[in-house]
Amino acid sequence: MKENKYFKEDEFKCKCGKCELPKDVPSDELVDVLCEIREHYNVPITINSGYRCKEHNAEVGGAKSSQHTIGSAADFVVKGVKTEEVHQYVLEKYGDKPFGIAIKHNPKNPFGGFVHLDTRGKKARWTYS
Repeated sequence: MKENKYFKEDEFKCKCGKCELPKDVPSDELVDVLCEIREHYNVPITINSGYRCKEHNAEVGGAKSSQHTIGSAADFVVKGVKTEEVHQYVLEKYGDKPFGIAIKHNPKNPFGGFVHLDTRGKKARWTYS
């Protein structure tokens, strides 16, 4: 993982607890963008889901071609910032980039849910139901 002052490798490890983080995961580009978002808000970011092995990805219902399985995706929240606000910022700042950007709303908690960001190399936008 690219050296940075905000994130540790453990934050991106698969939640299965069995596998190791592959070499060069997460992608440098993903780390750079997450660091920029962290600096914009000047508060911690929690990575809910980073790399996922194929088995764990299937267990959580991830797409077979999920960017999480190659280490170029993260689902995250920004401490104390509404998820919709973070999503809008990411769309405004990175909307012209070839990234996957999505949101999972939590109707009972505006700080719940998460923003998904991946560096897939083409634009993709969606909302999780």
